[in-house]
Amino acid sequence: MRTLIRSRTLLALAGLVLTPALGGSQEATRTHTVKTGDTLWDIAQLYLGDPFRWPEIYRLNTDKVKDPHWIYPDQVLLISGTPMSTPGTPADSVAPADTMPPADTAAQMQQPASFPPGAPRSMTIFNPARFEVVRAERQTLTLSKPGQAVRPGEYTRAPFLWDAAGLPNTGKVGSAVAVDAIGTGRIDRPIQMFERVYVDVPASASGAKDERFLSFRYGPTILGEGIVVVPTGVLKLTKDAIDGRAEAVLLAKFEAVYTGHGVMPLDTLVISAGAVASLVEFGLKTTLIWMYDDPVIPTIGQYVILSAGGPEGLVPGDQVTLQRDLGNDADGKPLPPDDVAVLRVTRVTNWGASAMMIGQTDGGVANGMVGRVTAKMP
Repeated sequence: MRTLIRSRTLLALAGLVLTPALGGSQEATRTHTVKTGDTLWDIAQLYLGDPFRWPEIYRLNTDKVKDPHWIYPDQVLLISGTPMSTPGTPADSVAPADTMPPADTAAQMQQPASFPPGAPRSMTIFNPARFEVVRAERQTLTLSKPGQAVRPGEYTRAPFLWDAAGLPNTGKVGSAVAVDAIGTGRIDRPIQMFERVYVDVPASASGAKDERFLSFRYGPTILGEGIVVVPTGVLKLTKDAIDGRAEAVLLAKFEAVYTGHGVMPLDTLVISAGAVASLVEFGLKTTLIWMYDDPVIPTIGQYVILSAGGPEGLVPGDQVTLQRDLGNDADGKPLPPDDVAVLRVTRVTNWGASAMMIGQTDGGVANGMVGRVTAKMP
């Protein structure tokens, strides 16, 4: 009996001795090095067993975590205990008390550093201050405005409407200059980029070396409107023409260029730099009469032709909004039309206007749809 009492007494004393040690181990400093994809929510779940306790970790690390939504790889976060010097990035390590700078120096260190123009900033990509610098730079960024309302390439490659009799005084793409044993000189193949070909020069052209021409093919004839002319490429003469015939190379290709395609002088569009269309109300009404390549669902960049042209006052750069008629409501009152797409006029003739789709709210663009001019060039 005495032996049992003595044993219990010894165990109780041992418990008193061990209890402070156990309590001290629970208060030992614990840290976590942040990995890609970590969040305070996940870290609280891992160490504290409850993700809703993430504010406890945040409060222990306000010196390095400025926003609880943003923590960065290689940051060493305190989970429990008191701050102490820990391995990690210099920005995340805590200096020992005997090496801490004076209060006035520490206050200066907390101020954002000023850098001379063009000087590199000494910070890692994981430093939160880096993102503040990026945001400041973006606030001062000025986006450049487009040089002109219609780009030269948009004008050159735009199909256009002409008189049903076709273009006058045109030339023709001839055969390839070089013919080899594998049949690259066959007539039924497309001309390759920078390939040398013969060209019958239009009578109205000088035929001088470096003169440029637009190759084209005829599209459908639209009853009561005219014939569609589809540009296919740009050719440049490499030699002066002799008796109306010269060598040329294909510089640009909008679609396959074949022997027999027409050739016309290359004209350019002149629009004042910085000139843009201004909104107007109750603008000219016109009709969509043709779409390039007959698409099932037209999208941004689609070329179309409108029935109105130069005589009606359209000019390159004007904007036309296509609208769908919604009919009448249940009471028989007309409903306002639904805007479907926005077109920018690219090329204008006496028979119609070419345009390119630059905005779209619906895929149901179709021939016969009514459009109204909603922005005019100055």
